[in-house]
Amino acid sequence: MTLPQITKLEACQILYKGQSNVKLMANRLEISLEEMQELFGDYVAQNPVSDEAWKKDIDISWPYSGC
Repeated sequence: MTLPQITKLEACQILYKGQSNVKLMANRLEISLEEMQELFGDYVAQNPVSDEAWKKDIDISWPYSGC
């Protein structure tokens, strides 16, 4: 099964949300792990998480969700 192509920006957004890991995104983009790490590091530096973002996180997560 072939995954649809994504851009480097989309890969960084997926990583930023914690929906994948850096190695998998590097493989999917067919770039080196080191290049993906650098791209993601630059993305995070330009898009810092604010303290307010955590206050809006009201979804119950495992193991507390009763799963």
